[in-house]
Amino acid sequence: MKQPFIILAALLWSLNIGQTTAAEPALDVESATRRGLALVTRAASNWQSNKTCFSCHHQTLPMLAALESAKVGIAIDEPWLSSQADTTHKYFRLRIDLMHAGNHLPGGSTTAGYGLWALSLAQRPADETTAAVITYLLKIQGTARLEGREPTELKRLQDARWTTSCRRLPMQGSDIADTTLALIGMRKYATAEQQPDVARAAAAAEKWLNQASLKTQEDRIWRLWGLHHLQGDAEAKLATRAAIVAAQRDDGGWPQTDDRASDAFSTGQTLFVLCQTGLPLADPALADPVVQQARDYLLRTQLADGSWLVESHVKNKAQPYFENGDPHGEHQFLSTAATAWATAALAQLLPPQPRPDQPN
Repeated sequence: MKQPFIILAALLWSLNIGQTTAAEPALDVESATRRGLALVTRAASNWQSNKTCFSCHHQTLPMLAALESAKVGIAIDEPWLSSQADTTHKYFRLRIDLMHAGNHLPGGSTTAGYGLWALSLAQRPADETTAAVITYLLKIQGTARLEGREPTELKRLQDARWTTSCRRLPMQGSDIADTTLALIGMRKYATAEQQPDVARAAAAAEKWLNQASLKTQEDRIWRLWGLHHLQGDAEAKLATRAAIVAAQRDDGGWPQTDDRASDAFSTGQTLFVLCQTGLPLADPALADPVVQQARDYLLRTQLADGSWLVESHVKNKAQPYFENGDPHGEHQFLSTAATAWATAALAQLLPPQPRPDQPN
């Protein structure tokens, strides 16, 4: 007579254990997201106290992390967001004449692309500043500034891509990334007068984008991002996603290049883009194994202060190192970018909620 009750008790116990186990990752994800967000928002504010220049890693990516976190109910500091957008806009506004002339902008198309993305994240409207950025991108398409030369002495690339003016892996290491960012930014901010030139530039650039070889994780990720946002070929999108999934390591992460170990920059970026471009997501505990493994990698490698450490491997730094007050010393700029990507990625795995700072 006792056996049915024993079986029922065991079943209830096992169900309860399963529920507890399923809930734990979600709780860990929320905690990790909050801690990562706190760190990158502070880092972005530190940057404004120490530097006047726009930064891809200390403006655009922290803004992305904050806005993705807000979608899952984590309050966003609106004055902070506006301040980051103001810093970005001022940097480019002060260089309007330089951009109209097509002269060298530090970072080249990478800076321009990330800058337009930052303004887009803050929903800033088109104006004379964004128009100047578009003019600059149109002028530098297919060219790269040679080191130590005058801005007018350019190296012709013989194609329609955009490229950075200096190589700093991973953020300035992919012409596919630069080209995708330029195309998305131009599509959003081009004026009516600029539209014909943008259409011609985009047609040539997209042709190059479809044929470019994929050498790094940045290449693969930004090819997928471009195909998604620019309504590219569906089969190419599926093939690119398959290549990304196939590159996942046994530890659940992705490396920047095939000869390197997995890191939080590439893993956070990859997980974010996969989620944004259609990887099916249900309850986080029931998600695709690719997502589960990437999530576990990020949770496992986050440090107690909320950061993820990713070591810089740039030998010749375009910008002299300075202490911004962020964790990890000489590795803090890339680690801040990695923390922002990881935070934005983990936010994808939480249930959407109304923004707490806005009415329903």
